[in-house]
Amino acid sequence: FKSRAVVETEYENVDEYTVVVTDKYGVEVMNCKGAEMASQMPLVINVGDFTVQAFYGVDAAASRDAFYVYGETQGYIKPDEEVAATVVCTPTCGRLRVAFDENMADYFNDYKVEFTGTKAMKSADVKCEWKKDDTEPWYVKLEEGGETITFTITTETKEEFVNANQQKVATKTGTFSLAPNKGYKLNVAPSYTATGKLGLNITIDESTNDKPVDVEVPVEWT
Repeated sequence: FKSRAVVETEYENVDEYTVVVTDKYGVEVMNCKGAEMASQMPLVINVGDFTVQAFYGVDAAASRDAFYVYGETQGYIKPDEEVAATVVCTPTCGRLRVAFDENMADYFNDYKVEFTGTKAMKSADVKCEWKKDDTEPWYVKLEEGGETITFTITTETKEEFVNANQQKVATKTGTFSLAPNKGYKLNVAPSYTATGKLGLNITIDESTNDKPVDVEVPVEWT
């Protein structure tokens, strides 16, 4: 198995979204791709409440290949009335990245980060592991109000730096909050003191919130 890096701009193509419309009785009156919607207009529906759903992607607990984008809206239509409905779709996931400082290799033979803690990952019994040479982000499914992510950094120290202050294999654990449609980058760098104590400097970069994962895709018709 070889993962395919996510191309986030693909999620801006509304033609690929599935659009489902149900009437007040819960009966599907339309289920098609966005590209096929024009051929089904105008859509005739029972008077009363209706629901429009639009979605695209893969609804996985954690993935490097895809993520899931979903939107839903309710409306009401009166007799002999024509209404327009707009669905704003947003990712149901958060994006995780790790940036290892280039000096990590000077002190450690190996190092990695493991992300855990979300409800979906616990249910599916999966973990997100970022190895020292990884480059592609993880997309993790999150509850609507956000969740707490636990990260565990494991390092294997080079023999010349193993002493009373430093074990050969060490771990460091922390947490941060992550909301859907947001991205965090964990920056990890070595810290070596004059007394021979080797540690890690860890910072969390939230600036990735402005990057392309923050996609809002409107699906609309008249």
